[in-house]
Amino acid sequence: MRAVVGYRGGDDGGEALALAVTLRRTTSADLIVVAVLPLVSDHPGIERVDLEYRTWLAAVAAEARVKAAAVLAAGDPAALDFREASSTSVAAGLVDVAEATDADVLLLGCARTATRGSFLMSSVADRLLHSSPVPVLLAPHGYINEEHEPFASMTCAFVGTEQSREALVAACDLAVRYGTRLRVATFVPRAATMYPPEVGMDAEDMVSAEVAERAVRLHEEAVALCRARGVDDVATVVGRGQGWAGALTSIEWGRHDLLIFGSSRLGQLARVFLGSTASKIMRASPVPVLIIPSGTTTWST
Repeated sequence: MRAVVGYRGGDDGGEALALAVTLRRTTSADLIVVAVLPLVSDHPGIERVDLEYRTWLAAVAAEARVKAAAVLAAGDPAALDFREASSTSVAAGLVDVAEATDADVLLLGCARTATRGSFLMSSVADRLLHSSPVPVLLAPHGYINEEHEPFASMTCAFVGTEQSREALVAACDLAVRYGTRLRVATFVPRAATMYPPEVGMDAEDMVSAEVAERAVRLHEEAVALCRARGVDDVATVVGRGQGWAGALTSIEWGRHDLLIFGSSRLGQLARVFLGSTASKIMRASPVPVLIIPSGTTTWST
């Protein structure tokens, strides 16, 4: 496996590097750390400000390389595959490197304004979720892996759409290859104003029964798909709670778990409740997330 890690120091915290450690510990992935910097004219002026700007960019890249090497290459910058890329946007620069290197995944940290243990989708991640040709792996704010442990378990969100099937196929292939435990989850967020007082609790009971019945059918399909892909031991779970955060935190998560899902709308079951997109699940996830774009279910050796 080959992973492109977006990191340029400064405002980029250490979460991306920590998650890169986890990925490499799990998959022995080749890591390519990329610092995407603004484009600079090939015909610079002689003004002092232009020279100072170029000098500053060089210092940013050099510092990022040293920091990344400290985490990923035992403090030896020469042993780190570190690259600088110039682009009009960070997302475009990362995609260019991913395509040029036949990377399997793009790995990022989160926005600096996110609260610890949660995501706040940055403009870079937002663009990648809509444009990346390869899966995107995102770390929540405050993510650490001081023990350098691998992923212990993967949970794949499944709602019966073609996109969620592709994500589950990708998860199964990873589970088979790396011996990671796999769990299939259906999340049912409940809106605070879903049931008007005049409707009464009977309506909620009816909807709960319908959801439970749908979840059983979904999980039967998911388990059959997993077994067809070589995963015989797969757990299933339904997460229900107030909003996406309540639904996701209603199930147990380990310290080194990973959530996997497709990058498009989550299908009829989700639309019954909130009509949410995968980005809302990502924001509520207490663990790193791997988003699988349609058509990217194969992994390199």
